[in-house]
Amino acid sequence: MFRHRRVRILTVLLSGWVALTVVERVAEDAPWPSAALGGLLWASLVAAVWWFAEWTQSPLRTAREAAEARRREAAVAYGETVPADGDTDKDTDGGTDPGPGPAGRSHDSPAPARR
Repeated sequence: MFRHRRVRILTVLLSGWVALTVVERVAEDAPWPSAALGGLLWASLVAAVWWFAEWTQSPLRTAREAAEARRREAAVAYGETVPADGDTDKDTDGGTDPGPGPAGRSHDSPAPARR
């Protein structure tokens, strides 16, 4: 449900409207119609800022998701197993990375090191 941006923005708007209307009513001692209008004004501002933050982060998320999909496709094409969560960057050996092997090659390189 929260996968779509418009649903998240609408949720922020509605929950913000309720919360800020209560704040206007209790803290400012405003009558309900005025508190509801003031709450809607502030909630709209909060939702607009939220939308802008998501909009500016969208290209980064899209690029990350595309890169992960390419890594999964490459792993499947080469017959490697892909973790259930799809994250191919996690260490499966408990986090110990031996670093590059001899002559700058990684340890799982099929080519022998030059001597």
